Formats: sequence, C-alpha cells, structure tokens
Amino acid sequence: MRFRLSLLLFLVYAPPGAMWPTFPRHLDALGFSPLEIALVCATAALATVVGPLVAGQVADRWLAPERCLAVCGFAGGAVFLLLPGCTTAGSAFFGSLAVWLLMIPAMTLGSAVSFAHLRRPERDFGRVRLWGTVGWMIQGWVVGYALGRPDWLHRLLLVFRPDAPYPVLADSFHVAAAFDFLLGFYALTIPPTAPCRDSPDRVAPLEALRLLRKRHFAVFFLCNILLCLTVPFGSQNTPLLLKELGVGEEWTGPALTMAQSTEVLTLALLPWLLARLGLRAVLLLGAAAWAGSLSVQTLDAPAGLIIGCLSLNGLYISCYLVAGQVCVNGEAGPDFRASAQALISFSGGVGQVMGYVLSGVVRHAAGGAFRPTFAVATALAWLAVGILLVGWRDPSEPEA
Repeated sequence: MRFRLSLLLFLVYAPPGAMWPTFPRHLDALGFSPLEIALVCATAALATVVGPLVAGQVADRWLAPERCLAVCGFAGGAVFLLLPGCTTAGSAFFGSLAVWLLMIPAMTLGSAVSFAHLRRPERDFGRVRLWGTVGWMIQGWVVGYALGRPDWLHRLLLVFRPDAPYPVLADSFHVAAAFDFLLGFYALTIPPTAPCRDSPDRVAPLEALRLLRKRHFAVFFLCNILLCLTVPFGSQNTPLLLKELGVGEEWTGPALTMAQSTEVLTLALLPWLLARLGLRAVLLLGAAAWAGSLSVQTLDAPAGLIIGCLSLNGLYISCYLVAGQVCVNGEAGPDFRASAQALISFSGGVGQVMGYVLSGVVRHAAGGAFRPTFAVATALAWLAVGILLVGWRDPSEPEA
C-alpha cells in the first residue's frame, strides 16, 4: 500500500510541477505587467482559501476522497488543455483559478488518503510524501529538456504541429494535462475510504476549527499564515530574477528543482529528525531555512549563489509544512481528517492571497526591482520564526 500511495502522490504533484516553474515567465512573455502577473499567480492562493475546505467536507461526509481525487484529475486535465488559449489577463486569471481549484484540493486529498491508509503515518508519511516532490521535480526537468528544443522533438512536432514545430512555454500545460488524466484513472484503483456520514457534527471543517483552542496549533496556524504570505515573493519573482541574471528558459525548471533535491532528502529523514530533535526544533529549522533563502535573494549575488540558496526551500517544505501535516493528523479524529488538513491549507491560502497582492504592489513601488521586494518578504519570514520560537509550547505540556 505504501508503494501505491507513493505513486498516487507522484501523480498528484506532477501536474503543478510541470506548469508552475515556468508559469510567471509564460505570463511575462505574453506582455503582462508585474501587477497582472501577481494577480494571475494569486489564483493559487485564492483556490487554497476555498477549495480544500470544500473538498474536506465532501471527503469527510459525502464521497470517498479517492473518488474526489479522480474528479479533480479528469477535470484538471481538461482545463489544462484550455490554458494555452488564455492570452489576456482576464482569461488567464480565470483559467488559472479553475486549474488551482482542482489541483489544491487534490493535494489535500492526497495527504488525507495517505494518512487514512498508512498504519504508522508519523513514521511513513514523509517517505510517501517525498514521491510527490519527485513528481514535481521530474516535471521541471522534462519541461526544461523540451524547451531546449532537441532535434527529435522538433521532428515529431513537424508531423503533429507543422505550424508550430518548436516547443514553447505553453507546452508545459500539455504535459500537466497528460499527468492529470493519469491521476484520474489511477485514483479509481485506490481502495475507498468511506466518509463518516453518520457523524454528529455535520460540518467537518467546523470540527477541525476547534483545534485552534490548543496553543501549539494556534501558533502553528499563525506562523503558517505569515510564512505562506512570503511564499508568493519567491514563486512569482524568483523565476523572473533568474531571467534577469541570464538563466535561459530551458534551465528555469531544472534550477528551481534545487529546492526539491533537499526536500526529497529531508522527507526521507523526517521520522529520524522528529524523533531526535522534537517537533518544535524541526519546525524552527524549516521556518529559519525559508527565511535564510529569502535573505540571500536580497543580496546582489551571482546566479550560482541564488540557485544554490534555493536548496533551503526544501527544508522549509519538509520540516515545516510536512512536519506540520503529521502533527495535525495526530490531533485530528478519523471523522474530520481531510478537513483538518484542509484547515492548514486554508491558513496557507489566506497568507498567499495577501502575499501575491503585496508582492505585486511592492515590486511595482520598487520600479520592478527584485531585491527590495525580497527584503520585505525576508522581514516577514523572520518575524514568523520569532513568533514560533517564543510562542510554541510542546503538545505534551499542559495547556495554559
């Protein structure tokens, strides 16, 4: 079952991994302004505010989460095929929003399904989740290789697409669509997890919301909002910063996979880290790594150093986000497991909605300069580290 869940998460994360690394550059190539790019990219955060909570309610109370995943896969693949035609700011906004309203719930549901089927999720989830990272990372290399325009691919496109025989940035959407359709079919083969239709609390997200009464969960929730507020500064501006530093479009995806390389390693070691360091130290390690990565991008550094610092992003995802998911699963009951994971996604979405708008406004005010923009994100990230350092209390300690 662990192998099957690993493949499931590989397919869940492969579509956004194909699309997202080159998406800001695709919008930039269409002539969008920094503020328009910020608003279109903000659709990922908007979807995170609404999508996971709805998916959590459906999966916990009405429909098996595996079936929900299949719907997300098939519908997402269809929308991806429409995205290359979205060449105006309005159409790109709504097309991207539709994609993320299907992909973000798929990520939440993939985690919920894994927690439901793993016998010891605190030990095994990190090693299963790392295959989601591999799925994301491989797509960056696949798309980057295709954008390098190898001769065999050019000859193939001459047959099937003679009017456009060379790969372009928008072809990443076609790769994403193929993997989304595979996800839809594969999700139908996973043993179903029956929803708790007879639970006394009919609204599962409200039951999950009661976790905020616990101090450690509330601190994690607040810090997650702050840290996710800074994530758009990186996802939106780092690809454009690499472009400014002379990194070609065929190398954008592979360069950004530096984060996934350390993420795979730390996810494999996550059970050991949690056992040796404890949850608080692991969360602090992840948050501080992200703040450190943003700090480097405020410097007038060469492209090699900027790309190297992206490896710290993997520590943030593994040691803060994924470790937080393990913590939340331990707090959640079996009748609101998906909604508890959705609540964490919701907090991240709230932060990212504010972050995408703030990033666009700050960069616009800075005249398009990247380093002053990253300086704002750096200050916010270190603030979150400080709150976590002072406010976190281990769950085993009595509540105040």
